[in-house]
Amino acid sequence: MSERQKPKILFVQPKLPPSFWGMEFSAPYAGYKYPNPPLGILTLAGAISPDYEVEVRDENVKEVLYETDADIVGISGTLLHEFHLSRLREIAEYFRAAGKIVCIGGPVANLTPDSVRGYCHVLFEGEGEYTWPQFLSDFMRDEHNDHYVQVEKIDMADAPLPRIDLVNASDYGAAQIQTTRGCPFTCEFCDIIVMYGRKVRAKPIARVLEEVKLWCDAGQQFVFFSDDNFVGNRVYAKQLLRALAEFNADRKHPVYFYTQASIDTAKDTALLELMRDANFAGVFIGIESPRKAALAETLKMQNVHTEDMAEAIHTIQSYGLFVSGGMIIGFDSDDKDIFEEQFQFLQRAGVPFAQMSLLEAMPKTPLWTRMQDTGRLIEYREGLCTNIKPVTMTYEELITGYTQLIRKVYEFDNYVERYLTSLKFMQGNLFINDKPRLHFQALNTFFKILGYFALSKDARRRKFLKDMVVGTWKLQPRAWRWTFRYMINFIHFHQYAESNVMVVMAPAVESKTTVEANLAGKPVYGLTG
Repeated sequence: MSERQKPKILFVQPKLPPSFWGMEFSAPYAGYKYPNPPLGILTLAGAISPDYEVEVRDENVKEVLYETDADIVGISGTLLHEFHLSRLREIAEYFRAAGKIVCIGGPVANLTPDSVRGYCHVLFEGEGEYTWPQFLSDFMRDEHNDHYVQVEKIDMADAPLPRIDLVNASDYGAAQIQTTRGCPFTCEFCDIIVMYGRKVRAKPIARVLEEVKLWCDAGQQFVFFSDDNFVGNRVYAKQLLRALAEFNADRKHPVYFYTQASIDTAKDTALLELMRDANFAGVFIGIESPRKAALAETLKMQNVHTEDMAEAIHTIQSYGLFVSGGMIIGFDSDDKDIFEEQFQFLQRAGVPFAQMSLLEAMPKTPLWTRMQDTGRLIEYREGLCTNIKPVTMTYEELITGYTQLIRKVYEFDNYVERYLTSLKFMQGNLFINDKPRLHFQALNTFFKILGYFALSKDARRRKFLKDMVVGTWKLQPRAWRWTFRYMINFIHFHQYAESNVMVVMAPAVESKTTVEANLAGKPVYGLTG
């Protein structure tokens, strides 16, 4: 141990790959470096006693590979994606060579521990709020193990306050808070119930409010609740929403909230009223597919039991909530007509942001087991777009159709149509809590966006600005600030679709070998005031 009064721990978040939700193209205009902070390592930092000095380095916002006087380096493996895994290993090797005790945890360690076992001294599986303090206690006695496993799910009342003071809040587009873990549903492809279970565990509401206040005091006005299903426990969700509404009631500049929820939210008008009153501005919903056969195949029963999902989305929008959607291509029942069906559904539903993903088999999920048992797993190789052999079309047809769909969804006119459709169902809303702080960054962002579209040589950009502004003025003029926020994010989605979509690969190799899946990232919101 180094010669200091307190031992030191350095937490490192390796850089995440460019992604649909990474906002790499729009961040320079919005004035932040990355959409969301590394909540996992900030939470672990909060679980460490004051007997330790703690530092956080997030490679998404700054350099991480430089000398440290830390005794222990903890690295978070967030995505099973070769870009991220390779970088994680490089970082681990760098700090091992510097003589540090290197620890690795996170979803990578939970789902594919063997992929990182050889790059660390200590491997953590499961939730870390209990095992990290245990490890540190063992470390101080020079008796630590090389593997810690948390089998039982933690009590969310024991989840510590994240160490927000260890990052610069202004580096991020929105704060991130987790109020619950677990989801009651059984979607075949989902790894959430593998890692967190089906029982929804909730954090005390007073603790949630304390976290909200910490981020607000640090300068954030946007908060993303990264729960796997915010409404998984309806009683708790409603209690929390009432508390958030009360929190916002006396604020000159109310906080904006976003979250992830299931489509059955549309059936609970009392819940939607509370979300509106608490100043929720958006919700991400796992729509997956407009086809009932695909939804039944993947056991997405809450969607199967929704008679018309587009109408359900319109109901949610009528409470002033913008809906983002997760869409998946590659179910066994998907044929070549699915690409146009997905597009038409999004246009009718008015979902401006749609994360278009290929179906992936995550290790330890029921889908993984089924694909393995039927010999349909594809051996991983660099650039692979999905690890599942499709049934009704070839791999090349799947990737070509997927690529064309993303580009079509994020064409200028198609995006305008979906955004204005969402406004059409918000015409009764007053947006009375849309009161952002006026500061230099907000004004700078506003004029940057005007310049990006109005002064462009590209006639499509200029027309896009006109259509968005005129359409907003006709349908819902009170939403004009949201129009500019959604224009900011369009910059990323359009450029990502045009320049960074997957290309058709050579024929894939059939195998039952464990793969490191190329996963889509979690939804995040990078909106600016």
